[in-house]
Amino acid sequence: MYIKYVKFKDKKRRILLIALLFLIAIYFLIQYFDSNEAIANKVEFDKEKENIKIVLGGEACGIKLLAEGVLIVEVDNPNLKLNVGDIILQIDDNKIDSNSELVQYINRKEKKGKEITLTIKNSKTIKKIKTTPKLNNDTGLYELGIWVKDSSAGVGMITFYETNTNRFAALGHGITETSKNVVLPISTGAIVKSKIVKINKGEKDAPGDIRATIYKEVWGQIRKNTSNGIYGTLETDYLLQGKNEYIDIAYKNEIKTGKAYIYCTLDNEGSKKYEIDIKNVFYDSTTNKNMIIKITDDKLLEKTGGIIQGMSGSPIVQNGKLIGAVTHVFLNDPTSRICTFYRKYD
Repeated sequence: MYIKYVKFKDKKRRILLIALLFLIAIYFLIQYFDSNEAIANKVEFDKEKENIKIVLGGEACGIKLLAEGVLIVEVDNPNLKLNVGDIILQIDDNKIDSNSELVQYINRKEKKGKEITLTIKNSKTIKKIKTTPKLNNDTGLYELGIWVKDSSAGVGMITFYETNTNRFAALGHGITETSKNVVLPISTGAIVKSKIVKINKGEKDAPGDIRATIYKEVWGQIRKNTSNGIYGTLETDYLLQGKNEYIDIAYKNEIKTGKAYIYCTLDNEGSKKYEIDIKNVFYDSTTNKNMIIKITDDKLLEKTGGIIQGMSGSPIVQNGKLIGAVTHVFLNDPTSRICTFYRKYD
């Protein structure tokens, strides 16, 4: 019995040893493939860098977006199977591009109080639902019991330009609407000339903002509104005048905590450079929240109190290389901000 027990024990050890060697082999295979992928990505990025001529932005611009369809921002009718963030594309067989078109359609003489079919788009599907508008006795209009939005406008900073393609990036985050921060799907959009008229300093629980006049003069067309910023193409070389110096792009692993600079426009004298401190870098983040910065520049703190609304998109430079852009503000600390890594025009 003792001999059999020993043999059994030795056999069990051999199985465990084989299993351990198998796991070690899998580990090294994973490391090998990850390493090869990282090398391939670096080679691809190096090739892209050779073909991309990047110059810094930092200019304030007006931003105008026209949504695809109309975006639902609030639902007052509990019987209507719609959600905040849904988009109305059509009523019956008619395309809807604005709030006024929606109101006008359901209040046509032949449509008043009649059942209609809505074509609804959300993040997953396109569906059709039927509903009947109700008369609002206070306004005398038929309504669906929802609040909708068809456009958006504001102020932000341009992050960079690709001079060989006339492409640009701005804002560092998407233009969102509703309490769910739905990225506004766009049909058309533009960056336009703006003039800063007032700076409201940021304070705790009050982030402050840049007030500006937005003009009709179009600088560029917006092609994409994404979670990492807005991207498009320039229609004029006005913004590139005098920009003769290209800037290199940093690899993610080159970014370190410590001193860096942001470039932004806070008056009508153009973009200026301000010192910041990078407090944290989240190398593995898959969102646009990749770094935390703190303002250390006394001139910027005196002027704005920190990072304020309207400074989103301000490019960040460390060791002479573009590393990212300013994005989200901390309400409890206006001197700090979350930032995103550099991302190329997609």
